[in-house]
Amino acid sequence: MIDALVEQVYDKIKDFRKEEGVQITRENIREWAEQFGDDAEFMLAETDNILEKTYLTKEEAMELFRKYIKDHLQRYKYNDIVSYLQDVCYLRLQPEGKSQNVIVDMVEEIVRTDYGLNVEDYIDYPKKLYIYFDDVLITGGTLGKDLATWINEGNRKNELNNHTIKLEVNLIVEHRFGLSMMLYSLEHRMKDLRTDNIHIRHYYEVENHLKLPYIYGGQKLNAVIIPVKATLPTEVIKYWENLSADRHAEYAFRSEGRPAKEEYFTSAENRIHYERVLVEKGLFIINQIQGEVKGNIRPLGFIYPSYKTLGVGTLFFTWRNVPNNSPLVFWWDVPGHDWKPLFPAKRR
Repeated sequence: MIDALVEQVYDKIKDFRKEEGVQITRENIREWAEQFGDDAEFMLAETDNILEKTYLTKEEAMELFRKYIKDHLQRYKYNDIVSYLQDVCYLRLQPEGKSQNVIVDMVEEIVRTDYGLNVEDYIDYPKKLYIYFDDVLITGGTLGKDLATWINEGNRKNELNNHTIKLEVNLIVEHRFGLSMMLYSLEHRMKDLRTDNIHIRHYYEVENHLKLPYIYGGQKLNAVIIPVKATLPTEVIKYWENLSADRHAEYAFRSEGRPAKEEYFTSAENRIHYERVLVEKGLFIINQIQGEVKGNIRPLGFIYPSYKTLGVGTLFFTWRNVPNNSPLVFWWDVPGHDWKPLFPAKRR
């Protein structure tokens, strides 16, 4: 059974950072699983189920971006691709090598291959439609700062409020809690900005906002790890209680029985067990850090140091990125530490 599960996982993630020289191997996957001892087969099976839903290959991403372009043409009522390219500007606000620039490069490649046109040929036309691409919105910090800087630099607040220009944010993944925090921050950072004029669209939504109303049975709590406090071992609870953080402790744990219907994990019981293993192994990794442990490092991934949680717990992965907001067991790769990640870091 282990061999079959290793093969299934390999088939899903074999293109991970392939273009950067990273090579996923079956042996790498097996070694990762064996670190969980008696839970090796269980962790492989549940992880395989997760990857089926949330691992995005490059080929799938290209199809997604093709759809975004077609949606733009229809949504903003362009009769042809040329008039669209005359109006549109694909923003490049992130540093080189970050997800945004990779995505814009892919979108421009689609324009060349599918339409026989070059985006650069239309760069000098006055722009009315601005598109901000990114892969994953988790905490919303990067997006919020980027948008505030861009709006201020060009004095674009009045243009947005008056609908002279349009701004659309296209995300592969949106975390509902992060989006709420980003919009709240942006509204307070930029007085009088009408954020309802910033159109944010996503391909996949992670419903991780614990305070949203329980409509139709509650949030899905999909693609995210938020454990039930009562199911965790004493050492984990003590670790959490001793965190030097004082904000949002109410978001650290989900209520038992939520989600009302388990649709993401293979069963509610398996979700609880999977969460416990990820937290325990994440704490095992943290305990190997020599010296001071940075406040943002948690068993379930990076989080703002002031947030009293076990981490964001993101379970969405792409062909080029495993967010550091994902549980440490998936990506932690530090020489000298007794841990081998599922997704290896690039070695130069």
